[in-house]
Amino acid sequence: MNKLDSAIRQALSAEDAAFLAKFEDQSPLHEALGTFSGKWGVMNVFAALVTFAMFGAAVFCAWNAFTETEVRDTILWSAGVVLAMLAVAMLKMYFWMEINKNVTLREVKRLELQVARLAAHDKAQS
Repeated sequence: MNKLDSAIRQALSAEDAAFLAKFEDQSPLHEALGTFSGKWGVMNVFAALVTFAMFGAAVFCAWNAFTETEVRDTILWSAGVVLAMLAVAMLKMYFWMEINKNVTLREVKRLELQVARLAAHDKAQS
């Protein structure tokens, strides 16, 4: 925490400080689970299910690639592994972007609240 954060916290009342405490950083698990709420929650649940399905498909393709005796079939099953794992990787990047969006949005809301509180405080003093 820097000097500005300390000065803002000292200027806020106990009620304001308690309200701002809700916007503090959360654990990574809480951040990840937070993607399943809100407007895009249903879409994110669907994306999570697709991620698990693609991982299952990759395992299935890998198993068949190792048990296949023909070279052509082994190559095709291996291509399935690669494509399924690419889908898993892209969906994981989607979730990381969702988490980043939620963190950024929370910080912007926190700053908006601090500016509004300071503006109200300045208005009350004048």
